[in-house]
Amino acid sequence: MNEAVRSALDAWGLALSGESLARLQLFASGLAEKNSLLNLVSAPDLPRLWERHILDALAAAPLLRRLLPPGARIADAGSGAGFPGLVLSAALPEYSFTLLDSNGKRCAFLNWSAARMKSANVSVLHRRLGEGGRAAGDRYDAVLERAMGQLENILPQCLNILAEGGRFLAWQSGAQLSASRPAADAALAAAESGLLEVHSYRLPGDAEDRHIAVFGRKH
Repeated sequence: MNEAVRSALDAWGLALSGESLARLQLFASGLAEKNSLLNLVSAPDLPRLWERHILDALAAAPLLRRLLPPGARIADAGSGAGFPGLVLSAALPEYSFTLLDSNGKRCAFLNWSAARMKSANVSVLHRRLGEGGRAAGDRYDAVLERAMGQLENILPQCLNILAEGGRFLAWQSGAQLSASRPAADAALAAAESGLLEVHSYRLPGDAEDRHIAVFGRKH
């Protein structure tokens, strides 16, 4: 972790404990070790893993602490290489994280990483988002989505596994936020939900803000 990352964390008011930092360093070294076999992130991103991926995931930490009480259950929809769920699990030990992914090799990497990190607050499910529908029974206080594709394609499934009063957090670019998306609007209306707030932040070296859109039921 370099000075630019430390400065961003300080600006966000996020202080990582020694244990949290050690877990994140184990995660980063493990990803670098396995990346050539599993193609978890693009090779050019590896030298800037902290700035481009780990820090981007950690941007949600202050937001989650404001929205959720300790003990809350959080699902990472399509966790992939562990962004954002596995990263956030290291920074936020007071929450329980379930990492969902449909790819068996990625799930094996997530389980291996969580074991190396000694992350007792993490479980991994080899499951496609929405598999089993509401009958599956799992409900979460928050669902996270960072890079699964078009919002309108995953919004119904993410809203479907929220507990009462839960929140769905989606990482979005400025262009995505400003775009007209009638299918997403229709899904929100059907779920009696809407956009509640937008959390904006900037990564080191970026010229534009990034955003985390927070969706939930409107009362």
